[in-house]
Amino acid sequence: MKNTDGLTALVEGFKDGGVDVVTNFPGYYSHKVFSQLGGEVTSVNEKIAYEIAWGASLTGKRSLTTFKNVGLSDAADPFLNSHLVGTNGGMIVLVFDDVDVEGSQSRQDSRNYFDFFGGLWLEPYSVNSAYELAYKSFKWSEKFSLPVVIRVTNQLIYAQGGFKRLKKVKGNKSFLKNNEQFVVHPINSKYQRKVLAQKNKGIEKFVESLYKSHPSDARNILVGCNIREEKKFGLKNIFRVFTYPLPSKSLSPLLSKSIKIFEQGTPFVLEKVNALKSKSIEGFTGIIPDNSNGYIVSKNYEKLFRALTKVKNTVAIGDLGEYTKDTLDSINGCLCFGSSISVGLGYTLASNKSVFSIIGDAAYLHSGKNVIPEVLKRGRSANIIIISNGGSQGTGGQEIPGDLYYQPKVVEIYKKKYENTSCTEFEDVLKTMNKSKKVSVLYLEMETNK
Repeated sequence: MKNTDGLTALVEGFKDGGVDVVTNFPGYYSHKVFSQLGGEVTSVNEKIAYEIAWGASLTGKRSLTTFKNVGLSDAADPFLNSHLVGTNGGMIVLVFDDVDVEGSQSRQDSRNYFDFFGGLWLEPYSVNSAYELAYKSFKWSEKFSLPVVIRVTNQLIYAQGGFKRLKKVKGNKSFLKNNEQFVVHPINSKYQRKVLAQKNKGIEKFVESLYKSHPSDARNILVGCNIREEKKFGLKNIFRVFTYPLPSKSLSPLLSKSIKIFEQGTPFVLEKVNALKSKSIEGFTGIIPDNSNGYIVSKNYEKLFRALTKVKNTVAIGDLGEYTKDTLDSINGCLCFGSSISVGLGYTLASNKSVFSIIGDAAYLHSGKNVIPEVLKRGRSANIIIISNGGSQGTGGQEIPGDLYYQPKVVEIYKKKYENTSCTEFEDVLKTMNKSKKVSVLYLEMETNK
């Protein structure tokens, strides 16, 4: 295929590589891959998306789960355990590291998870390598019975180029019953860690075989897709790194020379290479554009926030969404996706102050709703505002599974259509909620294009 982008190349590689099951929670381009691969049901959260993909892998099917870097943090428990117990059918974890912070709350480098249990990570450096690595990754996952991680950064998404299409293939593994391998339990841990150590040794040898054609006289090490750096500095004599673990033997001839390392994110490769030699190497972690001015300061909920300022002696705890930053700077604290109710509970426990937790419907179904039973168990009151706009609007309106309107009988429920409610009416309902000693939930229903 001629003149396409990195995202399309990944999608076509997964298709031709025989992907059977795809799961996702929306975030920075991950949902676009999900949609282009025919995904229909968005998972409740990243943890569940990961677990479904691993379950499909057990049957021998080839599975893919995709989310952004912050999503890997949400899925960390099953992700790490899947390295201990392994996989059966090929399983790929596609992680979008938004190092330019184009559509994320912060810059996080997923590669730090590699240092827990190793495994095989891939980082495409061109459109063609994106296709080939996506295509081959299922086979490599089955070779080592481990999930293979493909890390994608901003530059690959926009990269242009062509790729040579390979013959379509399918997986053909069946489920092998092996309790000692596939059951996480202390009784099995010694065996599983021994097997993992053997796998990682095999991966190290395998990785070296992928770099046979790379130059031994290089002066610059480029990690992944570094188009901006390559053009800006006019780099030549390049050694391209696209795997973790690093190819230590292949890199060894370079370590006695004066070389530079270019990568996107934290100095992950730089630190590992410096650990291999006595004299430090100069490193560059990429040209990071400042896109902060492009983020929305929303006016869409100004009536609500203006009314909130009229409720005295209260604190507003926000969640991630277009309402996180409003024109009145109403939000006093925001931690991460789905966290406003639990953070609000913690604030109340420590201060006995009245808190309004503001959360979107997607974040609420993702994890926020799980906190309400604990609020009740602790015998505390809570004021929760759920902005119901029909799904994850920030990423295209994907519907998150779950009953948004189910609440325990003891919860006081209020519903308001935003367009038909005045600032004064909002003020009245917020004051009523604040006087209550119970858990109060206001559903703020927004008009959508659906």
